[in-house]
Amino acid sequence: MSGRLRVGVFAGGRSAEHEVSVASAEAVLRAIDRDAFEPYLVYIDRDGRWMLPDGPAPTLGDGSTLAGLLGAASPEEEVARLRSHEERSLATSAGEQGLAARAAVRSLADTIDVAFLVVHGPFGEDGTLQGFLELAGIPYSGAGVLASAVAMDKVVFKDLMRGHRLPVVDYAWFRRRAWEREPDHALREVAETIGDRCVVKPARLGSSVGMTLVHDAGELPAALEEAFRYDSKVIVEAYVEGARELECGVLGNDDPIVFEPGEVRSTHEFYDYEAKYVAGLATVEPRASVDPDLAARLKELSLAAYRAVDAAGLARVDFLVTPEETYISEMNTLPGFTETSMYPKQAELAGIGFTELIGRLIELSRERDR
Repeated sequence: MSGRLRVGVFAGGRSAEHEVSVASAEAVLRAIDRDAFEPYLVYIDRDGRWMLPDGPAPTLGDGSTLAGLLGAASPEEEVARLRSHEERSLATSAGEQGLAARAAVRSLADTIDVAFLVVHGPFGEDGTLQGFLELAGIPYSGAGVLASAVAMDKVVFKDLMRGHRLPVVDYAWFRRRAWEREPDHALREVAETIGDRCVVKPARLGSSVGMTLVHDAGELPAALEEAFRYDSKVIVEAYVEGARELECGVLGNDDPIVFEPGEVRSTHEFYDYEAKYVAGLATVEPRASVDPDLAARLKELSLAAYRAVDAAGLARVDFLVTPEETYISEMNTLPGFTETSMYPKQAELAGIGFTELIGRLIELSRERDR
């Protein structure tokens, strides 16, 4: 025994954010303090097959990438897949990582002491993986089952925010069967409650996958069909003209801290998947230029939302801000975790380096377990 804490870094998953998760896991494996922790890679492929570790994850050398070793696509390749509406399975070649599929049941609790989660999207940050780890008795980073599920569902999250008198934009939501049976009813509801200019999204997906900005009523049916490709539940939100997209990271359990707000600016009409993950299409400013009163207001709202969903460990709260109004857009309980992602950059500006941040999140997961 090395005496180091065995940390299972969970990556991949069945969602459209698979490639982003692999990139986050690579950043963690490169930065984790290997004097204090012994990392193990737990990889879940696009079909949901688990590849359990034969041993500790090797150090990634210069020029090597985790995606390359696993045979996963790059973000640019994922953009092309989403554009073509191609449905494919990930071809996994993980021999170089020392991973092997286990036909027999193994207890992860015998292999790792704590789970570090960077499985973004459905089946990763929606409470399902968290519930599995609860059953296995393994401490894990980030929010628990309930908070994960609530934050993942944009409709439930906004309902909860309204219940706490926290500001959100007007919205309507529909299930696929209701849309198929009575499309005219859905279109009338949007026209009466939201208006022609709106944003259509799958209710339980991240990274702007399946999202459409609707300019007039004629575009709405196609936008709904696109969102229903990814989820059986869709939300339609009022469009906020000229809004800035500001974000605050939160870190902690019972006594969380809130980082100063950052800002995202996209060269696209809205911050879609391509703008998020293809270099040069968006500017991520981890410290936004905002006046102190607005910064204080955003931090106050972030903390209120964090506590309302009973979050833990970490989260990123996103806002739409105009000179007149401030709206909570959504909460991400497992935000992007590469070294260039907003959340780690905000932590760095708060004096918490990437390696230290990983260590803190591991300790917070153990603290909550205790």
